[in-house]
Amino acid sequence: MSDKIVLVTGATGRIGRVVVSDLLQRGYHVRAVTSKSPPSEGVQRLEWRQADLARNDDLLPLVDGCDAVIHLAAEIGKKSRMRALNEDATERLAKAAQDARVGAFCYTSSVSVYGSGRSIEISEASPVLSIDEDNASEYWALDYVREYGRTKLAGERAISRVADQMRCIIFRPAVVVDLDQIIGIRDWSLVKRMLASHRHAHHIYVWDVSDALIWSVEQALAGRGTPGDVEIFNLAEDDRPQPRHIDFMRKAFRASGDPHYRVVSAPSAVDWLHDFLRFRTLPLRNPLWRMRFSSRRLRDAGYRLKFGMAQAEELALSRLADQAKAGAQTKAVPQNNTV
Repeated sequence: MSDKIVLVTGATGRIGRVVVSDLLQRGYHVRAVTSKSPPSEGVQRLEWRQADLARNDDLLPLVDGCDAVIHLAAEIGKKSRMRALNEDATERLAKAAQDARVGAFCYTSSVSVYGSGRSIEISEASPVLSIDEDNASEYWALDYVREYGRTKLAGERAISRVADQMRCIIFRPAVVVDLDQIIGIRDWSLVKRMLASHRHAHHIYVWDVSDALIWSVEQALAGRGTPGDVEIFNLAEDDRPQPRHIDFMRKAFRASGDPHYRVVSAPSAVDWLHDFLRFRTLPLRNPLWRMRFSSRRLRDAGYRLKFGMAQAEELALSRLADQAKAGAQTKAVPQNNTV
């Protein structure tokens, strides 16, 4: 059992819940931070702290005594809070961790920092968004999504400014999904299912994200890399077979018989036109679904995905088949009608 203490921010979020569980299963002590009311149940080796990182100026008490930090907390919806949490709080947390002599600081950024790439193939060396101004031509997206990408990139730069003796790792994950998100494509509107069906999903399984984050922390605590260095990795599985939404929907229909998974796939040209009418701009760049995010640098560093989307989809298909079977059995049970 490890005596290491890992601070996890955003501990009640989609990734955070898995990271906390993963760390506990591996024997770590976890100091979990959330801006919401923390769970009341007691779990051995788990300490909850409630804090709004965007408003709390003194973050040293959060990191004091910790060996590593996995910083997941982010604002993804409220544009007015993005700069305060995604950049300013990230810098203050990294500075506090540096002052507390934390050995490893791991930050989850996003592939949104690349915006709409000029090239289809995207590596960590590819051009990124402008930080200081919102240039709509750089990113074919809604304004709050552009702001998210810019502020996550600003958080990366803040860590680079702070890093001195602390080993820092930045991950840029693609679209992080759990089983509910994989299955949940059936809940999209019919138009969205038709338009998006041809798209490359860019999905990365949340348990793989957790495994990669913990792997990087363990590598840093073991002495990998130079103190003060900041390593940046894409985290994606864009080279897997059958990565499109329609590929999963076809398998899901066979497994469940749910008609929501049976759609007519719209041509990509229709998708282009829809986005042009939506954003009223035609940048000489690629929308997200055309881009491909390379994880070669992470593989070269020695990491391999623990699960992979093939296994995640099999779990999702198994759940769908079980749901379909349970539904059929419920319909087959005779009803007792009384007058």
